[in-house]
Amino acid sequence: MNFVNVNNINESNRNNGFAAYWLSILFYFIITEIVIVFRDFDLLFSGQLWLNRLTFAGLFLLNIIQGISHKARPVVVLVATYAGLTLLYKETALLNQLFYPVMDPLLIRWDGILFGYQPSLEFSKVMDGALWSELMFLGYTSYYLMPLIVIFLIYRSDASKVEEFGFILITAFLMYYTIFIFFPAVGPQFYFKSPENQISAQGIFGNLVKLIQKNGEAPTAAFPSSHVGISIIILIWLWNNRRKYVYYFIPNVLLLVLATIYIKAHYAVDVLAGMISAPIIYLITTQLFKRIKTGILWNRS
Repeated sequence: MNFVNVNNINESNRNNGFAAYWLSILFYFIITEIVIVFRDFDLLFSGQLWLNRLTFAGLFLLNIIQGISHKARPVVVLVATYAGLTLLYKETALLNQLFYPVMDPLLIRWDGILFGYQPSLEFSKVMDGALWSELMFLGYTSYYLMPLIVIFLIYRSDASKVEEFGFILITAFLMYYTIFIFFPAVGPQFYFKSPENQISAQGIFGNLVKLIQKNGEAPTAAFPSSHVGISIIILIWLWNNRRKYVYYFIPNVLLLVLATIYIKAHYAVDVLAGMISAPIIYLITTQLFKRIKTGILWNRS
């Protein structure tokens, strides 16, 4: 049985620069609309949700219009779409308590069982110097830049790989966002009370992260850590496709893993879950991309 044949979409891809990750975005929107209709119909009229959909509609039009050079357009649209994911991340804060209350008490209990204490509260106390603080904030900052740097490197070395990386990156983010909706957790920085839920910025990178958190963070997306998951997925992709680059990013990823706990963005179990989920999501996204490019999403006799 041929369930979904996407040969026509592939033809559009060849002729108009259609990127496969738009199928993932469409599917994600279908899931979220179904959730909204059955759990909180009033959200269907949320101005924020409509603005998000219109933004991505505009990005899609940018993807298919002529005028930007064939080689540059996929990169321009991918970078814009990656930036636009911030809107969908914040949107999960509206959707993540439609099924269950926050799961933070459970995650705190798991941390206590595994470690005997709360790493997200104690780590920054043990390594509280300005140098350590800046190093951790630097590692956290690298999370936002890493995908952009990799996109640029791919574009310079082999532009034909941009769509594959873009699909894996965008689809992986959307898979994590879906998990956040059904497993709501806000993380130490939102769950614990002040001042134990905060760490002071002591330098340039600390203040930069504080600025990002002030304007871009929301009480959502704690478990599993997409910071860790996405970074490891990028490392796996580089290992399989551009191995010479992977060694440059490993130190940043190691810092990022530590930083997510240090700055109280995640519980330790969030990080472990990010590590475990990364290869699984990578495998799923790579197989999906191969099926899309061969024309069949699901072929079952």
